[in-house]
Amino acid sequence: MATITSLTYPKKSHRKLVVLPLPSQKFAEFIGIMLGDGGINNPWQATITVNAVSDRAYSQYIAALCLKLFDITPILRKRKERQALVISLASTTVVDFLVSRGCRRGNKLAQGLRIPRWIMANPKFRISCLRGLVDTDGCLFIHSHSVNKKSYGNIGLCFSSRSPALLKQVAVIFKGVGIKPHLDKRGQNIYLYRADAVKKYLKIVSTSNERISSIYQKWRGA
Repeated sequence: MATITSLTYPKKSHRKLVVLPLPSQKFAEFIGIMLGDGGINNPWQATITVNAVSDRAYSQYIAALCLKLFDITPILRKRKERQALVISLASTTVVDFLVSRGCRRGNKLAQGLRIPRWIMANPKFRISCLRGLVDTDGCLFIHSHSVNKKSYGNIGLCFSSRSPALLKQVAVIFKGVGIKPHLDKRGQNIYLYRADAVKKYLKIVSTSNERISSIYQKWRGA
């Protein structure tokens, strides 16, 4: 269930009708995406910026998620100066709603980037939010090593953030589903080094980003 609402502009007669979703796993995933690659830099627009090449398929997933949650079709545009694809959700009502649900206006890090309490209080929401975070600010990687002149490829997962509070929350979610996270010495990355940990992550948390699932399929094929 969701609510359809229309609020009044200060200098205009009305805002367009939008859907404001109730707390759900999909909305929690969207908040994770916003915490990762999202931003609110003006009163009328929320944006999500992804890689124009490796995240192209994922951008379509995000656009469909926006339509499902808010009944708004976002605008996708590529930045000329770099390989970035910007997904823009234009609605003052939606922006105000996202802020009320824990998103930050302006510099997220300076304001203490962290997962909202309503998500951390619900185990299913936590997992969905983690999916959105890793799909944006995380990756799978294959690291090779040799034993007796034979090459082996191990798979790992990395999640990066410059927010100590957010990293701590992510570590708590990992531990809550029985996965041991490893924080690097710089305190900016959480790693899963073992293949069984990555497999468990993909089984429990899953991914909506083809960039991540393709690396796993490549590793399995090898």
